[in-house]
Formats: sequence, structure tokens, C-alpha cells
Amino acid sequence: MSPRKSLRGFWLAAALLAACAGPGGRRKPTVLFLTDFGAIDGAVAACKGVMLSIAPRARIVDLTHQTPTYDIETAGEVIDQALPFFPAGTVVVAVVDPGVGGARKALAARTKAGHTLVGPDNGLFTRILEREGLDRAVELAEKRYWRDPDATATFHGRDIFAPAGAHLAAGVPLESLGPSITPIRIDLPAARREGDAVAGRVRYVEDPYGNVVTDIPLALLAELGVRVGGELVLEAGGKSHRLPFLNTFGDVGVGKPLALPHSRGPLSFSINQGDFAKAYGLQRGDPVRIRKP
Repeated sequence: MSPRKSLRGFWLAAALLAACAGPGGRRKPTVLFLTDFGAIDGAVAACKGVMLSIAPRARIVDLTHQTPTYDIETAGEVIDQALPFFPAGTVVVAVVDPGVGGARKALAARTKAGHTLVGPDNGLFTRILEREGLDRAVELAEKRYWRDPDATATFHGRDIFAPAGAHLAAGVPLESLGPSITPIRIDLPAARREGDAVAGRVRYVEDPYGNVVTDIPLALLAELGVRVGGELVLEAGGKSHRLPFLNTFGDVGVGKPLALPHSRGPLSFSINQGDFAKAYGLQRGDPVRIRKP
């Protein structure tokens, strides 16, 4: 390559990086947005409008707006699936809020990984706080950071959480938004060893594929002598199923079931090009036991 072409490529790359960073060379703030609002009305767009009015440089990433309504645990699971892959400084605005307008508080929390979480204090952030640790949390009590000091009782996503998240993305210190608070956490039972078996539960089902993801870490299986390349016995719904424990879907024929390590780490179950959850009658929260054949 000629020096002139090499130099041209350098300046092109620099220009692209500058465009991504925005004016002054600073990276655009990222807001990761999750709700259970759905997408058939203007609720999501209204929240985005509020955020962009306060932080026009913000890059808003829609995590999902299709979590099951009122389902705090599933919403927290989805946040935990995605947020660790976003850079420090990312602000999460999450609104799954069955207690809106009631006694529950509104909070913003900073994790030890440098992510900021904004939403109702109802246990929504339990799983990500367990993963990343809590640095500091505050109650969103400073009304000057609300859309309107007289916020409606039924749309805190638009009137409290969206503006608070935008102010944080724009550089307002967390401590300015209100007094310290200890976030509520919901009980998330952990898998455990029970004699010659490991007891756990279905953590979630991956739609639309029907893959069943458990809360059982591979380290607990190793204690039983169950390792990839062998077999295991799944006990669920009053039945026992002997399955190969392999690396990936294609290690068995089409339509055949298997156990495998999930990409996030725990034990999972699938059918190659099929729906394991449907075939075996499993859903989130169901108890499962694993033992060596």
C-alpha cells in the first residue's frame, strides 16, 4: 500500500471514531432502556423523548419492551444477560413497576463495574447487583431532576425514571439525585448439592427456541463426576431422562435432545432444531435434579 493511501485510511478511521465519540471527542453516553410497555402505543417513545430533551447526545439502546407484564424477575434476568457486555458508564433505565405510585421508592444505583441502574426499588436489579456488586444507591427524591415536580402517580417511567436516567447520562452526579438508600433484593434460590444429586430450577426458557437454562453451575456437576463428554440424568416433572452431556447442538442428530453448557455458564438442555421446553413440559421456576447415571 502506498504511503498516501495508508495516510488516507488513517484519517478516515479517525473521522469515524470522532463521529462516534461526538463533539469534543467524548464518547456518547449510552442509555440501555427496558420496559414491559410493549410497542403498540406511544409510551416507549414518550420516555425516549424525555431523555433526548435532557441529554440530546445520548444513544438509547432498546434492550426490550416485551418482558412479561409485571414480571420483575424475568426483567432482571434480561438486564443481567445484556448489561455486562456494555461499557462502564452505561445507564440502565428499567421500568417494570407493578407498584407504581404506591409505597415503593424510586432509585438510582451505581455498581462496582461502573454501570448505573435507574428504576423502581422493587428488586428488579437484584441479579445484576449480585453479579457486579453495589457501589452506592440513592432515592430519586430531588424533584428538580424529575420531568415535573408534580409527577403523575401512574407513569413514573416518563416522569421520574426517564429524566433521572438522562440527567445521569448527561453527567449529573449520582449523589445529587437524593439521599442514600439500600436497594431491595428479591430472594433468588441457588442450586445446591443434595447427596448424590444437584437440585436446582429452570432459570429461564430461551424463546423462540425452547432451550431450557438452569441455575446449576458446572462446578456442582463436576463434584458429582458429571462432565462434558459423558451423560447425566435429568429428573423433572416426576420423570427421569438420561441425556448425553455434550458441547453444542450439532453434536446430536436433528430432533435429538442433549444437555450442554450454556454460553452464559450454567447447565442447559436443548433439542437440536427442536423445542426442549415444550417436549419435556418445562417452564421457568420448575425444579430440576441432576445426578450421574
